[in-house]
Amino acid sequence: MSDDSAKSLDGAIGTHVIAITYEVMDWATEALPAHVPAKDLKELKLPAGEHLAAMLTTAYLGIVPVAVDVSGGVDLVYRVADSDSQALPSLLGRNGVEFADFEVKSIPGDFREHDAAVSRALKRGEEPSAHETAVVSANGVIEAAQSMILKAAKQLRDKSSPDRARVVFIVSHFFDRPYVECLDPLIAHTLADPTLADEIDAMWVFFAPSHLVVWSAIDQRWTQLLLGSFKADGTAPEVDSGMELLQHYEALFLERAGIDGPSPFYYSLGTGEDASLDDAE
Repeated sequence: MSDDSAKSLDGAIGTHVIAITYEVMDWATEALPAHVPAKDLKELKLPAGEHLAAMLTTAYLGIVPVAVDVSGGVDLVYRVADSDSQALPSLLGRNGVEFADFEVKSIPGDFREHDAAVSRALKRGEEPSAHETAVVSANGVIEAAQSMILKAAKQLRDKSSPDRARVVFIVSHFFDRPYVECLDPLIAHTLADPTLADEIDAMWVFFAPSHLVVWSAIDQRWTQLLLGSFKADGTAPEVDSGMELLQHYEALFLERAGIDGPSPFYYSLGTGEDASLDDAE
């Protein structure tokens, strides 16, 4: 372990974490297409990361959604009374509710259009242009999400009801806002307490491709959501070179659900003079 990594972990002492195993994430990629109609899953907006939100919430809640938005309702609905998880207050920001409604929002950025432009250029046999952006902090990512958080709060107020847990799920693409903590094992301890509207009980934030955190109104703290093995000899699934573990499960879910890509969240990073455009497909 490097000195920088050790210092990062020292600062994380006291951080609340919830961990699931590789087997649970694998189960989520299989359970969603097994229990949710294929036509509904295909309505998930890949550029906005709605498929990632469905996969991650299913894995950590341990249940599949009872509804996926296809006609203007909330994006994901879970009957959490079916879950026996002791972590629900931290995941939902509420106790004793029967349902949880999730509204998914991605932070606006230029990469989606750039990604589409790259595809068009390659089809024409042309050299794609470079994508430029600025590095920010993890807190900077959440600051950039404020307009989307407010929009989600309004939609939850209009579409959901106070007797349900109302949860916002924010997705940030790394190529829009690369964050300085991206290589740290934990980042929840670096985040400031958010100011959320009364309509929001909890807020999940996915810093693609590898960090997932949740703020709970009832706990008044950030929790880091982790993926790993509880066995001494547990090993991570084999993934393509340069890919993150959650990208492996994203590809698995899309394949099992019969959802055609491309997903802008499925890419690899290369460095140095030998890095090619294929590294950022």
